[in-house]
Amino acid sequence: MSEHAVHYREIRPPPALAPFVRCIWRLHGNGSAGSAEPIIPDGCAEIVINVGEPFIRYMADGSWHRQPFRLVAGQITRALTLEPSGRIDIWGIRFHPWCAATFLGASASALRDNLVSLDSVARPLDDAFSAVGEARSEAAAERAIIEALLQRASRLELPSANVPRLVAFASASSETTSVSRLARQAGVSSRRIQLVFRDQVGLSPKQLLRITRFQRALRLARTRPELSWGRVAQLAGFYDQAHLIHDSNDIAGCTPRNLVDRGAALTEAFLEA
Repeated sequence: MSEHAVHYREIRPPPALAPFVRCIWRLHGNGSAGSAEPIIPDGCAEIVINVGEPFIRYMADGSWHRQPFRLVAGQITRALTLEPSGRIDIWGIRFHPWCAATFLGASASALRDNLVSLDSVARPLDDAFSAVGEARSEAAAERAIIEALLQRASRLELPSANVPRLVAFASASSETTSVSRLARQAGVSSRRIQLVFRDQVGLSPKQLLRITRFQRALRLARTRPELSWGRVAQLAGFYDQAHLIHDSNDIAGCTPRNLVDRGAALTEAFLEA
């Protein structure tokens, strides 16, 4: 292991959690102070449980603050800049795009572009996750997380199958998606589309399309390095390379080439495989 190696892995949730949770993930390693990195939007909200050293978040105005040890990361529309202050030991619960609001009993739109302490959103979950920091092994920490999630899920209704279908329509489109066009494809009213995305997803259909299209482009660039950036843009659903570069600068604060070539461990962990 190199001095500052960071390791990321994903854990498939048990069947009772699968309707709500996309994956449970773990990130651990020897963080290096002074290595601030962008975390790219992925279209999902998350719970983050930090049992290592606190992370520092840098704001657009140059200010910074230490993040809570247990937090909710709502849907983000632009990259966050984070820096470890020491040892990295984090667990995360990544929800399906349509599930975080229901699971947490919160407003998806209110959580958008916010990172807030878990106890301010769902105190019972925050109390339950305190056992994670007391666990004596990785397996015990994983069990504590799953048990707390299962207890919460047992009191909730399963998500309607219509909502995932609407999200799939929006995120899979290869062109700019209007609400009216999406409504026609899905066979529902425009009003229904607007309410679902506002209340349950926390992003508009266009915002979700933009994020998933950008993630698609980054995945292509990382897995098929022989492709030109023009071809990556075309395959990912952008109008052209200039369109991809524009969105990358707006979402990530840099060109896609700079992002992929950076080789930043934290950034890589939150890009779609």
